[in-house]
Amino acid sequence: MESLASVFAFVYAAEQQSYVGAARISGVSPSAIGKAIARLESRLSVRLFNRTTRSISLTAEGAVLYERYKHIIDDMKDAEATILQSRERPTGRLRISVPHIVGHHLLMPILPIFAERFPEIELDIDFEDKVIDLIAEGLDVVVRSGELADGRLIARHLGEQHFVICGSPDYFERHAGPETPDELTRHACIHFKYPSSGRIAPWAFRPPYERLLLPRSLTFNNTDAGLRAAQDGLGLAHLPVYVAELHIRAGTLTPVLTAFMAPFGSLSLVWPSNRQLSPKVRTFVDFVVENFAARSCAFRPASNASK
Repeated sequence: MESLASVFAFVYAAEQQSYVGAARISGVSPSAIGKAIARLESRLSVRLFNRTTRSISLTAEGAVLYERYKHIIDDMKDAEATILQSRERPTGRLRISVPHIVGHHLLMPILPIFAERFPEIELDIDFEDKVIDLIAEGLDVVVRSGELADGRLIARHLGEQHFVICGSPDYFERHAGPETPDELTRHACIHFKYPSSGRIAPWAFRPPYERLLLPRSLTFNNTDAGLRAAQDGLGLAHLPVYVAELHIRAGTLTPVLTAFMAPFGSLSLVWPSNRQLSPKVRTFVDFVVENFAARSCAFRPASNASK
């Protein structure tokens, strides 16, 4: 219990940047807060705060410890909230990781609704394209593509990802559209490279066109840049349907080769199995599934992108 008191004293002091502020929250004296933190520093053999006569601030080690201890306290609050049947009023910080393109084009449009409906949930969202260990990083829920191989995790399927080849009307006034994928060798092709590895993303064609060597006229590590380049007539881009669909409907992009496209993996919400009953996680997962389902056209094959 003494160790737990030190944890709370440390977290409150870090958040308030003051022993006095931490004491006010804890209902003890500033001296008790200071002694609890001193015991914690002694046990860990590390200095957790930089101290001056007027303020305190976390050291590098203290910042690392704060993130982990804060997550533990949040989990404790989640456990209590579950027992108290608080699903209707989920609270606490929710740490989320989502790939950039999914975050910008699918998550961001629905966040205002979520924030208004669940104001007591504090959203902490990382836009991150590389695969990370969500348990080690202390994340509550992530969006991932592909198959789930970690038995410590639970997944909720969102939909199949489909891609479409697009160019601007201006581009097709200057160049005849390709009739088959191998005709792309005569076109300017706009590619996406993964920021974490630099690897060029393949274009999702059905056999026998899945291993085409395409011109690399332009390469970006950002899908929105590729979208803009295609709209500006710089070439043909390989875009997720949920990115391209609105522009296809608006007439600023024209799809080609839709009959040759293959699915490009699924999207899922993933969270640690030990947090499957967390009210805030359950609320977020249900909300995202419901709202993504309302955009079902975003997960339909490319042949339906303009319908």
